[in-house]
Amino acid sequence: MSPNLYDLLDVDEAATPDQIRTAWKSAIADLDPTDRRFRAFNDAAGVLLDPDKRAAYDAELAEARADEDRHSEPVDDEPEDDQPEADQPDAAPVLVPDADVPDADVPDADVPDADLPAEARTGEDADAAAPAPAGPPGWALGAAAVAAVLSVALAVWVLATPGVRVDAADSPGAIAERAVVQERAALAAEQAAEQMVGPVLSYNHKTMAEDLERIRGNMTDKLGEKQAASWPDITKEAEEQQIVVEAAATGAALTRVASDGERATVVVFVDQQVQKKDAEPFVLRMWATMSLVKASGSEGRWLLDDICTDDSCG
Repeated sequence: MSPNLYDLLDVDEAATPDQIRTAWKSAIADLDPTDRRFRAFNDAAGVLLDPDKRAAYDAELAEARADEDRHSEPVDDEPEDDQPEADQPDAAPVLVPDADVPDADVPDADVPDADLPAEARTGEDADAAAPAPAGPPGWALGAAAVAAVLSVALAVWVLATPGVRVDAADSPGAIAERAVVQERAALAAEQAAEQMVGPVLSYNHKTMAEDLERIRGNMTDKLGEKQAASWPDITKEAEEQQIVVEAAATGAALTRVASDGERATVVVFVDQQVQKKDAEPFVLRMWATMSLVKASGSEGRWLLDDICTDDSCG
């Protein structure tokens, strides 16, 4: 049988959502966001942590296996009289997208329990028969639009490997102190990223000026200036289509924290409730990689310095 998403995360097909989530967090813990396996693991978790997508995927998996079993049944060596030999059927389809399947290094599944995100967004839907609604334009409404509106490079920092670097000259006290700094920074960054999703990825056509100020207040000066340069075009389209977007985080996993605790990269699952004029409201689901830096002179405040989403990361 071809590899599948359960194999990719190294979990049993009867695994609980908690087990899948902890396997996902373990799998991406030591990967740079630019590593192609990073997106593969995120996409797999996005399918398996969404009840509807997982059910559709399981049905597809079962159908492929049944098809493979039928193809593997023995046939008579001698064809019936006057009947030409039939062509062999095609092999069962691969159920993991080719571009996202890592060649090796599938992580161990023996990981601790963790909390379950309510929803997850990945690349292709398992149910291809139901086309996804076309989202309104603007970076808050889709992966490609994020890159267009922010107008920033989509490369994400490659930060220090998680854990504390140990030098032979370091005292046990110094090592322990750095460990505490990183642990506190990791927890604070993850919480900040989840809390930042709503203020940064939401807007209302009636309050665009106020929304821009709020968004910039959560960004570094450089990113905020680029956002402001794109805002007039976004405002025009939002007002014409009467767009309202309300975003919320449904789960997060820290992927990198710098050794000094001043920078971090966090993967966040995002739901965006979207409403447009003369259209039914709908939900966009995605995962986003957020690069955060500590605000100057602040011990606990973080600012967004870069962002990319599932379709634009790596």
